[in-house]
Amino acid sequence: MWQKFSAYFLRGLFTLLPLLVTIWLLYFMFNFLDSILGNIIALIIGRHIPGLGLIITLVTVFLVGFFATHIIGAKLFQFGEEILSRVPIVKSIYFAVKQINDALFIQKSADEYRRACLVEYPRKGLWSIGFITSDAATEIEAKIKEKMINVFVANTPTPATGFLVLVPAREVILLDMKIDDAFKYVVSGGVLKPEALPPEMPPKKDH
Repeated sequence: MWQKFSAYFLRGLFTLLPLLVTIWLLYFMFNFLDSILGNIIALIIGRHIPGLGLIITLVTVFLVGFFATHIIGAKLFQFGEEILSRVPIVKSIYFAVKQINDALFIQKSADEYRRACLVEYPRKGLWSIGFITSDAATEIEAKIKEKMINVFVANTPTPATGFLVLVPAREVILLDMKIDDAFKYVVSGGVLKPEALPPEMPPKKDH
């Protein structure tokens, strides 16, 4: 009877696991996004309203995207960055994150580098999904005497943070999956994965 109970319990657990992970991720994302402005709003109005911070955050992101696409808005953001560039500590953090963001999502001339890849990290035999950002610094390649690639290995479930690893170009395995699919795969802990391989892409030159 105990064996049957264990078998049924494990079968139920494995059946519900995708749903439980999805609920956990949604709960985590809801709390994170809701807390960005929710705590500030709670201080202003004197009480916490669940979901209000999330709604205002989404509206704010939309408005930022709307204004950033127009000349006046772009000028304002540029002016804001100039102010941040004069603030100690803040400028180091902000522009470091901005460079990662630009390398992965914005720069149009870096298509070869804005790709997902596989690297053996944190040790041989264990593989991590990484995102190629650029070639390593010239001094580093000169000291190591080998072609090196900068790879950003994102954390789960917060891909905005992670590690920069310098990997020999010969050990980097390029992936054909899109950047957003790779990020979904990382954020979900492997639950959300591309259903099929994308159409064959033209061969890329080796780094």
